[in-house]
Amino acid sequence: MNIKKQLRKLYLYELISGFQIVDAVWVVFLLQRGFSIVQVGIAEGVFHVVSMCCEIPSGMLADLIGRKRTLVLSGMVSAAGSLCMILTDAFFMILVAMGLNALSYNLVSGSREALTYDSLLEAGAQEEYLRVSAIQEKLYLFVFAAANLFSVVTVSLGYEKGYLISMVQGICCSIVALRLWEPGRENTKQQEKNRNWTRILKKHVIESGRFFVTHGFAARRMLISGVAAAGYYIVFMLLQQHLVEQGLQAKWIGIPLLLISFGGMAGASLGEKTGKVKIKFLLLVGGVLEGVLIVFSGMPALPGCVLAAAFAHGISEMLAIRIGDENQKVFSSEVRATMVSVESMVYSVVMVVLSPVVGWLSEKFSISWAFGILGIFVSFLVCILVLLPKESNFPD
Repeated sequence: MNIKKQLRKLYLYELISGFQIVDAVWVVFLLQRGFSIVQVGIAEGVFHVVSMCCEIPSGMLADLIGRKRTLVLSGMVSAAGSLCMILTDAFFMILVAMGLNALSYNLVSGSREALTYDSLLEAGAQEEYLRVSAIQEKLYLFVFAAANLFSVVTVSLGYEKGYLISMVQGICCSIVALRLWEPGRENTKQQEKNRNWTRILKKHVIESGRFFVTHGFAARRMLISGVAAAGYYIVFMLLQQHLVEQGLQAKWIGIPLLLISFGGMAGASLGEKTGKVKIKFLLLVGGVLEGVLIVFSGMPALPGCVLAAAFAHGISEMLAIRIGDENQKVFSSEVRATMVSVESMVYSVVMVVLSPVVGWLSEKFSISWAFGILGIFVSFLVCILVLLPKESNFPD
């Protein structure tokens, strides 16, 4: 395997997968097609339910059949979801499309990270994972931000052309994934000839469960990552309404959101530079600082709240990059994709709990109050998780 060629293909995959032009306007498209706000809410709910249910099974699938195959499948599932959106106005098919879209995300989650780390491991360059994962995240965030800024053009194109572009994007992702090298491919081919899938699946579940028993500190890192990511994303969602309430015209909302995305890219770059900082210190300081910035994201001054949200996004990305690097070091190749999927599952669970609570606080009091309580909660919970007794074996 030529590791330089492999990384170039992985970077290209990030560039193509980040170009999701309908993600920012899918609600607008549904409303334009005559669906109600209630139906939009049901569609969003279906997305999250499928995402929660399929996150861990998709990781296990990647570990059992190969990460490359799973990424290829993800692109095809994404294209199928876009096709469903084009073919009919039946609400049931809209829900099917939302479910397929969620499944495509699940199939990527864990597979991409595991394939990247094992590629570097096979080349004897696993110490480069922190740098490589930071580059991947920056590429994805940059293209995703550009796609969101492109949303005005997407709306003018209409849902049929928008989802047609999305379908082509999914197919292109599969084509790039087909050109990736699967680490340990020769061994995998030989093993597949005589596999007892029931026994292998049972063993996989047992090994995954044993990991959490013997690596409690990694499980806590996952929870910290989930709390930090959910805290920022809730701010990102509600900030759009907050900015409009503070006087920003809705047509200009894409500009501050783009600036906040740049904060995430800066955080990913910073995460790459934290390799020599003790993980316990980084999580403690980063978690507290993100909580404070979430509080300030609710201030009435537009420049201040946008700047605070951008920094909060940056810290969230920094922590995610570093936690991912630290956990990859203790994951075994056999369960690597599953473990990363568990981390994504933790984020989904935290979102399901926090999102309605913060939404209720926003409606009952104000967005500023909701951000204040959310920021305090994030800081407090991260401190507890990091400062648990030494017998919990949280490495420094």
